[in-house]
Amino acid sequence: MPEILKSFTFDDLPMKPPITGRPKVSDDLQQTIALLSGWDGVTRRLVRVSPTGAIRVGSARAVGIINVVANTDAYTANCTGCAASEVMIRAFPDNTGRVFLNIGTAAALNTGYPLFTGEWVSLSVNDMSVLYLYIEKDTDKVAVIFTE
Repeated sequence: MPEILKSFTFDDLPMKPPITGRPKVSDDLQQTIALLSGWDGVTRRLVRVSPTGAIRVGSARAVGIINVVANTDAYTANCTGCAASEVMIRAFPDNTGRVFLNIGTAAALNTGYPLFTGEWVSLSVNDMSVLYLYIEKDTDKVAVIFTE
């Protein structure tokens, strides 16, 4: 019977008793782990179901809101080490300029997806560090809501 050399955990799946040492992997344990988890290309994630047993395909639980306020014209921002599965970015309704959002490379004036006053966009990402903001006008704001 194979052994688990490096165990992995899910923050929202408490193991009782906690896994210690090198547990043996039986066929039923392999099937249980396969049924509980999925691979998104970067990390293992728990498969979730509703109280009636239907698989949830909606958005993950929101875990944070960040308001980004420009303190100068042509303000740029980026998040480092910000794990998320989905993110919603909204330009505030009282902004006077545009916001540009880019993925994987720096945003700039007319470089990236434009968000005009009050507009928003929702994206699936594994980490918000791939998102770059450019805020055109001083004191304009962007709301960032992200999920686990």
